[in-house]
Amino acid sequence: MELKIEGRHFKITEAIQQHVEDKIGRLDKYFDGIHRLHVILDVGNPREQKVELVCTVARRYTLVAKGEAEDLYTAIDKAEKKLLAALKKYKAKLRPQGRGSKRAEAMSTIGTLETGEAEAGEEQA
Repeated sequence: MELKIEGRHFKITEAIQQHVEDKIGRLDKYFDGIHRLHVILDVGNPREQKVELVCTVARRYTLVAKGEAEDLYTAIDKAEKKLLAALKKYKAKLRPQGRGSKRAEAMSTIGTLETGEAEAGEEQA
């Protein structure tokens, strides 16, 4: 995963960079198709810190999560939680649905066999 951290209106300290890398590192265990992640940290107003995470996943799909708080670390945590929820939702969309999945096909085959046996028993009676 390619990670780019950008600070607007301030210089990123080592502690902030380490916190971002720790939080973002957790996302790999939930979804391994992340290609690029762009972290934008904005400190325009002293009372309002903004964090924007722009994540490019498989098939060039882009997920965006934003977090705002008085503390930059809290804003990073909020944005990470939102991105995690978006990743889980995207991953759920990639999974096959009930009707077209192999398990659904296998269950329908079993149902057909059971009804076929029931019909054969009725014909003999």
